[in-house]
Amino acid sequence: MDLPFFQIIYPDTTKYINGLLYRSCIELFSMVMENSLYKTPSDCQILIVDDEELTCNMLRDSLETAYKVWTCDTGKKAFELMDEVDFDLIVTDLKLPDISGLEVLSYAKGKDEFTEVIVVTGYASVDSATLAINLGVYSYLEKPLSITDFLIQVQKAIASRLFHLKSIRLMHRFDDIAPDEKDHLNDITSLYYFTRKLMLSLEIPEIMRITLEEVNNKIGSVLSVISVNLLGFNEIYAMPSTGSVTPTDLENIFKDLDFKSISFNQKNDSDNVLKSSITYKGKIGKTPPLTSLRYENIPLVVTDHVIGSLIVFFEKDVINNSGHTQFLYVFTSMVSSIIEHGYSALQARQQAKTDSLTGIANHRMFQESLEREISRANRKKTTFGLILIDIDNFKKVNDTWGHLVGDAVIIDLTRRVGNIIRVQDTLARYGGEEFGIILPETDLHGTEILANRVLHEVSCRPLLFSQQELFYTVSLGVAIYDNGTPLQKDQLISIADDALYASKRHGKNQVSIGAVTV
Repeated sequence: MDLPFFQIIYPDTTKYINGLLYRSCIELFSMVMENSLYKTPSDCQILIVDDEELTCNMLRDSLETAYKVWTCDTGKKAFELMDEVDFDLIVTDLKLPDISGLEVLSYAKGKDEFTEVIVVTGYASVDSATLAINLGVYSYLEKPLSITDFLIQVQKAIASRLFHLKSIRLMHRFDDIAPDEKDHLNDITSLYYFTRKLMLSLEIPEIMRITLEEVNNKIGSVLSVISVNLLGFNEIYAMPSTGSVTPTDLENIFKDLDFKSISFNQKNDSDNVLKSSITYKGKIGKTPPLTSLRYENIPLVVTDHVIGSLIVFFEKDVINNSGHTQFLYVFTSMVSSIIEHGYSALQARQQAKTDSLTGIANHRMFQESLEREISRANRKKTTFGLILIDIDNFKKVNDTWGHLVGDAVIIDLTRRVGNIIRVQDTLARYGGEEFGIILPETDLHGTEILANRVLHEVSCRPLLFSQQELFYTVSLGVAIYDNGTPLQKDQLISIADDALYASKRHGKNQVSIGAVTV
């Protein structure tokens, strides 16, 4: 029997994989199949918690031909039922009349960590999804639900639940096996739990947090670090087992150990940056002393290329455990592809919202940012500014100098504007030679000041291109969103656009203020 999933690059792990792992898996699954006393899917009990009667009935009807299904409409009733019935799967809405579905998830896991939970919600957010993952959710689904997709998730969750139960019973029957083989079975189980949790992760920081936490918990390291150099991302994530770690602390550790493969140049956002995925009380760097640390460096490899490193630090007086090293090789072979996939997905998301010429936000991102800012202004009762910018006589620039110079003007403009706006402001290429700036929590006075700064910054000096000087100017239109007079997104853009073309009509190279017409 081949185990292609565990084929990895390092030859010294082949015996580890094809030996104990192979034999343990075969024993595990053969004994599971032979034991007729284990639960079958039709024996499994499922609880649906949702205060929407229509949704509750729909989910119940889709499941009750294959499982034993219970329903309730509040968290309190769910707690009472969980106290009486040993449920295999809980399906809960995130927003319940009395409590959050996350509390149902936490309660279920507190009673039985192997109970599977699916959270269903029409109010999804990255924060709630991340918290659900940390609490051990099996799946996180958004409404409106596809029954077909829902049933697939239920079938997978039930299969996972039955696998856990069989594994536990098998472990109980193996009380008399050798300690190293029992440890190995525990390794298999922990790797399974880790990969399942990791596959649910939504963002790179969460993938790194889960990975580093698993390393520290599994092998008792003082500090774990992941360094990644992939697809233009050059980042460092670090997690101590206790305390907190700063860039200076980490740089000192690497310097003290004469570690050459990671640099700590922090001139801009594209350079290596320490990203602490979790913060504990206390400090690391002085206790234990830097001189008391030793490390293991395991490359993160995908197919034939190295994408980074996992560096694990121990105190020097801790005995080197070869089993830990072997575990880390297997561990990194599993996690490397997930990390690469996470960065590939991040790159794709960024490219989908980034203008390819300038690197700033594109039209799509501008529209999304404007919608979010309108919602935020309404919620917080604040104002914000919108500036539209158009390069004057841009067609003449292209016709006279050529499109390469036209592109250089566009890039130059984004750099000049980018140097004077705030971090929280959004600069986007609205289309062609037209740009937009969104200024959160800014009134008319502040927006007008910035618009005039842009006007001056562009006109005050020429663009140098191929040893030639090119002067160009811009026209600007300003609009203010006031929550006291709510506007739709398109209305706000129209006000700024009208103001922009007023600047064009009145001679260009100037700022015009748009007025709300009631």
